[in-house]
Amino acid sequence: MKTRTLLVLAICAFAALAFIGCGSSPSTSFGDATGTATASAQGYGGEVTVTVTMANGKITEVVCKGDSETAGIGSNAIVRAPNQIVKYNDPKFDAVSGATVTSMAIAEAAQAAIRQIVDAAPAAAVEAAVEEVQEEAAEE
Repeated sequence: MKTRTLLVLAICAFAALAFIGCGSSPSTSFGDATGTATASAQGYGGEVTVTVTMANGKITEVVCKGDSETAGIGSNAIVRAPNQIVKYNDPKFDAVSGATVTSMAIAEAAQAAIRQIVDAAPAAAVEAAVEEVQEEAAEE
């Protein structure tokens, strides 16, 4: 009886530990990247365009357009994906059932748009610092 009880407890403990890693949480870091960028990728029905807006390294808005995607299938991904990308601050999200190709296109385009913003971030920071120094010099 003791062996059976220990076996049941061990299985329950293993199951509980397995679920700990299952939750998604916002963890992707993009530094202080700020800006808006648009990128496209090939979806199932045609081109899918994603516009990403970021502020201080956090994705604040995502707009997806894919007018040629299948109504009720690919269009579901167009509607659902932006919320997931913003919620988890990550261009990767679980594919919408039945719309795998469209979901992958959205993720690819979102990643490309984010890359544009992140790559431009150092230049924007330098430009802001130069403007600040010029303003201080003008005040003197």
